[in-house]
Amino acid sequence: MVQAVRIRKIQEIEVKGISDRIKQARLSLPRNGKTLDDLCHEVGISRTYWYDIENDRIRGALSIENLQKIEKALDINLGVSFDD
Repeated sequence: MVQAVRIRKIQEIEVKGISDRIKQARLSLPRNGKTLDDLCHEVGISRTYWYDIENDRIRGALSIENLQKIEKALDINLGVSFDD
């Protein structure tokens, strides 16, 4: 029996303007739509962290998982791709 080894690939990219696009998408939500608290709950992050994302103040990198959750919560596609 041949043993399998798992290999992890970690890659970071810089995406200019994504913080502004997230903020604009949030501000464009209908007034009777989701609140910031609703969005944070759906994504699983705090209000402080959400504001840090919108203001380019996060330490390290935003995880692709959180980005995808933000896109889903805001019903947008930010077009981030990790093409090699």
